[in-house]
Amino acid sequence: MKHLHRRTVLASALCALALTTMPSWAFENKAQGISANEIVLGSSQPMTGTLAYMGKAVDEGIRTYFDIVNQQGGVHGRTIKLITYDDELKPAKSVANAKLLVERDKVLGMIGNIGHATNISAYSYSSTKGVPTIGALSISDLTSSPPREMLYVLPSPQSTETAAYIDYAVQELKAKKIAMLYQNDGWGKPAYDIAVKQLDSHGMQLVEAQSFERFATDLTSQVFKLKESQPDVVVVYALGQEAVQFFRAAEKLGWTPTVFGAGGLNDPKFVELLGNTPSQLYVASYYDAVEGDNPAIQSFFEHYKKLYPNSAPSSTALMGYSAAAVAVEALERAGPEPSREKVIAALNGMTEFDQKIGPAITFQALDAGPYSRRGQTGIALMQLKDQKFTPLGSGYIDPVQR
Repeated sequence: MKHLHRRTVLASALCALALTTMPSWAFENKAQGISANEIVLGSSQPMTGTLAYMGKAVDEGIRTYFDIVNQQGGVHGRTIKLITYDDELKPAKSVANAKLLVERDKVLGMIGNIGHATNISAYSYSSTKGVPTIGALSISDLTSSPPREMLYVLPSPQSTETAAYIDYAVQELKAKKIAMLYQNDGWGKPAYDIAVKQLDSHGMQLVEAQSFERFATDLTSQVFKLKESQPDVVVVYALGQEAVQFFRAAEKLGWTPTVFGAGGLNDPKFVELLGNTPSQLYVASYYDAVEGDNPAIQSFFEHYKKLYPNSAPSSTALMGYSAAAVAVEALERAGPEPSREKVIAALNGMTEFDQKIGPAITFQALDAGPYSRRGQTGIALMQLKDQKFTPLGSGYIDPVQR
């Protein structure tokens, strides 16, 4: 009995020693995606459909950043796992994906979801479960205004981008007549409203405005009416195949317009889809030039090309980088015993976070104004030349200056 008692005491002592020396990252909260050695995050992306090239690039960008972090030991000793489901950019599917990720996969948070309608739809469910969406990727101001408590949006919004287009067209290109084509939804309509407001500040009006429905297959009639208005500049809020349709219809009509296109068109895949075009194309970028001399971008794409040798480096992949960088920073700040609540608190206190590839990231208190849940507001203008986008001047345009 004495020997048994000694063994029991010894076992208890060893157990106590193990508990006192146990690494802090052994903490687990599997209901929120935290195990002793792993953090699980989820994403809903258009992996098929007209914007599949964007969803694929964002997903690869996120995974590349996480792979770099994981190779360096992860966050507080935990590696990051990403689970992605295809939503085809359809709101109903984004909700279904959110339910799978939260209820079955037990993710800590959502990350890098593309699109306005898809983000808002998924958030309508995930927010009821206290799950944050980190780095939602939508330039629609409606995604971040009004601000939503657990929806942290990137990159810079249309209110910066579209206003910069109008100012550059009027002040630098001396445009007297400006027309617009926009997608008729919560992504395209705000851009139209901003264009009208910014033109009014110059004492001007749109000479023609045409809209189209999402997933439209023919824009011939809209392009014909735009051409008939004889504009000096056309602002085009279309992406993917719809944007290509605009340029193809213009070519068929013998029209070579000067175009300011929605941010997201400065992607190698879009350039490939577009091919050679006689039109002039200007696009906003939210990051430094892909082929520039930014060392963080160079290092990232060096790693990216090893993981995805068949994918071209792109600004869309940098959107994935940005979302992942914000998530990792929030996890670092949340500490060795993270939770959704701690990640949310970390995001709320994120001020001037240097993502190293573009404007710093800041999130503010929910009542701080329309940009409180918009991480960045600066853009750089670029022009398509010889199948590549090159910056116009240096630095970022940021009228918000928070």
